[in-house]
Amino acid sequence: MATNLFVLPRLGESIHQQDLGIYYILNHHTGRVRSLIQLARENVHWYLMQLQPIADGLDYRWSVMSRENDCALKAATDKQIAHYFSKAEYAEPYGAWQVMRNADFGFAKFTPMEAPNDVSYAILTFDGEEMQTPIRLHKAPAEWLEEDSETDILQLEFA
Repeated sequence: MATNLFVLPRLGESIHQQDLGIYYILNHHTGRVRSLIQLARENVHWYLMQLQPIADGLDYRWSVMSRENDCALKAATDKQIAHYFSKAEYAEPYGAWQVMRNADFGFAKFTPMEAPNDVSYAILTFDGEEMQTPIRLHKAPAEWLEEDSETDILQLEFA
């Protein structure tokens, strides 16, 4: 069992209102955006959504990420987090994970112990209770979201 894992919520940054927003998956080989993901909240429920083209291929819409009927994300227990991240590939760096998930997808926040301000994010996929390799998410800069911005989020070059 890896010794890098701390599942005590007081050691890591919890997922909260400041984490809401748009994230992107970057293709590190091309430097292009591969996908846009949104962490959203409605009332007490949290959701993961992905920007997808509609049938005509000219317009886009946000689709809830779920293959089942349980669309809302639920906080993972300490036992679940330990099960997901107590593997050798997560031995470094030391830190704390917070996870919310539905049956198929999850949102994770990692707080490194040595640099607690350098929080990072990941999207998770699940096959039953087994987590697949996390995919790094990057928070979209605020200027991408401003209406008068020169960067239209729909005109980003997708990989």
